Parts: sequence; C-alpha cells; structure tokens
Amino acid sequence: MNRPPHPRSDGPAHDSFGEFLAGLGSMFPPALLDGAGWERLLALAHRLPIHVADDRFGFEFDLCDPDPEADFCVVPLPGSRLAEFYVRQGALAPPDSAAAALGSFLAEQAGGPQGLLSRGKGGVILEYDLAGSSSDPPASPGIFIVPREGQGESAIEELFGDPVPLAAALWAVAGKSPDADLLREMRLVYQALRSASAVSQAGIMPGRDLRAVRLIIQSRSVENAVAVLARLRWPGSAADAADVCAAMEGFTKPSVALSVDVTAQGISPRLGLEFYRPVRWYELDRPGWNRLIDRLEEMGWCLPAKAHGLKSWPRVEQVFDHGKVYRVRQSFNHVKVVVDPVGTTAKAYAGMVVGQVA
Repeated sequence: MNRPPHPRSDGPAHDSFGEFLAGLGSMFPPALLDGAGWERLLALAHRLPIHVADDRFGFEFDLCDPDPEADFCVVPLPGSRLAEFYVRQGALAPPDSAAAALGSFLAEQAGGPQGLLSRGKGGVILEYDLAGSSSDPPASPGIFIVPREGQGESAIEELFGDPVPLAAALWAVAGKSPDADLLREMRLVYQALRSASAVSQAGIMPGRDLRAVRLIIQSRSVENAVAVLARLRWPGSAADAADVCAAMEGFTKPSVALSVDVTAQGISPRLGLEFYRPVRWYELDRPGWNRLIDRLEEMGWCLPAKAHGLKSWPRVEQVFDHGKVYRVRQSFNHVKVVVDPVGTTAKAYAGMVVGQVA
C-alpha cells in the first residue's frame, strides 16, 4: 500500500502558517470548527511559521461540546525547521519562561547524543488548548514525548523505561522541576505496571491547573486494561471502564490505551480510554469511521451535529496556492472516551498532511 506523499522541503510560499490555513477554511465542517473557534485557531496559526505544514498537524474535537472549536497540535521534530523556530523563539523569551525552556530542550535534543530523544527514536508533539480559551496569546502548550513512527519496542523502552529521567525531562521542557512526591508516584506506577503493559507516550500540560504527568499506557485487551487499572489503584469504577470498552467492541482494535494522570497524590480519577481503527492513520476508511461515529452518538458520547461534521472530515483535496498544487489529506488518528466523576464524554483526534504535487 502506498504511503501518502510527504511534504516537499520548499513548502507553501507563505511566511506564516495562518496565511496558508486561511485558504483551507472550506475543508473544515462548520459543526467542528467555525466562528470564534476558527478565529482563535487562525490567531495562533498566524504566529506560527509555514513549517508547521512540513509534517502532520492535528485537531482535537470535543464531541460533547456544542461549540464548533478545537485544540491544535503541531510536531516540531528535533532538528526540523519547525523545531528551529521554537529554538529561536526561546532565545528571545525571558530566561525563566516556558518558551525559553522549550527552545533549550529542542536545541539540546537536536545536538546532544545523550538526550532523551537522541538517535532519532523520539519526537515531540505540542498541543495548544484553544477550545473555550479566552487568552491571547494562548497558554503554554502541552508537551508530549512520543516514539517516532516506525520505531520498535526497544526505542519505546529506551524512551519510557525509567520514570525519573522521563519526568525530569518533561518538567524541564516546561521550565519546572518535578517534586519528590510526584517522582515517588511515578516510580509506584512503573512498579505496578511491571511487564503487563508499557508506557508509549508521556506528557505534561503546563498551561493547566493540574500538576501532573500524563502517561499513555498500552494494553493488549480489555481484560488486561482492567487488570492494569486495579494494579494502579485507579480511584474510578473499573466496571464503568469495562462498559465503555464493551460498547466499542467490534468497531475498533481489541487493544485499548489508558490515558492516566499521575499527580503527587496518586492517579487522578479522570481516565481516558483511547481506541484505534485497524487501519493506518493516513487511510480514510470512511465506512469504518462512520460506524464508529454512529456508535459514539448512540452511546450519548457525541452530539448529532458533531457526528455529522466528523463524517465529512475524511477527504483528499488538491489546493492551488501561489502557482503550486498541493494535496491535502484529512484523516482520523483515534478517538478517546473520557471516564470522569462528572460524566463520560468523547473526543476525536483528526489530522491533516500537506504534500506538494509534482
């Protein structure tokens, strides 16, 4: 199966990503992104360089929020032109700021063989909280360390195999230091996991009030996921988590990823259950995603308007810009059902990739 075209190094002929994104407005279903939500996205995009389009960029849609708004994700791989932008921004920022810490982190990772992301095994995703936000510019983005695509289990083990350097690196990139209680809880989580499951992503959200490390823990099956939650002493209802997994059976892969927040007091009651279709991220798979979206709506985890918008998201279109032709591919990565004491909701994670047509 052919992979989608990778963006060429020259990229669209714009200084800011916002100028290019504005021309793609018709590709966003109004139920997903419109009005104030679209304006907030464009305001951020105009502050970012066109190099955002060098790699995938993505959107997080809250399926129970009636407002058409989204959070936004970019991928500044160490050594990339986008990473260099953040390095330059950090050099101009106050020394004790999160922007300076992020720039320093990406600079070290590009040139330091001992870095956590050295030898091309790991990457970084930045997530900007835009939905419901009134701050301008937006708060510091969430920072997630992820394995690079195609890396095997040894790379994942090297990235996430020791909780202490992982937590230290995450807090350092946000310009903070983890306290002893948080490190203790991270060690307890890793001890509880043992060989039953593995951490595959880790991140922090410095712009949010919750001081925590978010871990994405891979689980082979629903039974394994429930057992992991018991080992972690998750304070929520394991029966509720199992019910969510049962509702998704047949619509997604049998495996499930657990999104847990590790705080200085232990595991947070909030639990994210991440589900993937049995296809690659760049495959549109419209019939399969439509069935999954119908199930989310049936369970009350997705508003009808959001379901309608999601179904019109997957597509491939050609865009003409400054005399060049680009292929823009829109697809889904996964959905997350959030089990929380206040209720159960869902989110969809969608992506865009821009490639120049020869």
